[in-house]
Amino acid sequence: MRIRVLVLLAAGIAFLVSCAQPQTVVPARDARSQSTSCYVTKVDPTTVNATITFYGWPDNSPPGDKIAHPVIHKRAGGDGTYCNPTTFATEKANDKEIPYGIKIYVPFIQQYFIREDLCAASGPKKGSGSNGCKKLWFDLWIGGNGQSKSREVIKCERQLTPHPPVQVILYPNDSESVPSPGPIYTNAPPPNGSCDGTPL
Repeated sequence: MRIRVLVLLAAGIAFLVSCAQPQTVVPARDARSQSTSCYVTKVDPTTVNATITFYGWPDNSPPGDKIAHPVIHKRAGGDGTYCNPTTFATEKANDKEIPYGIKIYVPFIQQYFIREDLCAASGPKKGSGSNGCKKLWFDLWIGGNGQSKSREVIKCERQLTPHPPVQVILYPNDSESVPSPGPIYTNAPPPNGSCDGTPL
């Protein structure tokens, strides 16, 4: 009996010690995410120059957050971190070089993105990527929802769209800086929301 008590006591202490050990924290994920795993691709990072535009709820085709090829999200989303990169689109001609599921890091916006969508040349006539994507072109999901003011989402897209092409890292590692995770456009503060942290 005494031995059994000592065994149970030792097991209890081991359990408490294991609970006190530092653990890897999985970042909070979009509630609509299909997976909570943080996958790592074994491909060396490569820097390219690419055209960058943005799209969101009002100028998606059709308007909303549907995506062509869900990989880790059921709908367009993400918080821009390595384990929960935000959705982006490119044209079909880039399927070999920029396959679905590839992660990229965009230094000027300081967030990670993942290919889950296809640029639609037949998309709306408004927005920064409304004529489809030609050549090496990444259309980044900016956010928004049914309550967003369309004009303000598109204003944010245009404010952030750089000219000319900028550097983008393909297959980045997890060491890149993400100082402000979360959607690029948000509905708060009222009345017009904010663009990359700045009220519109």
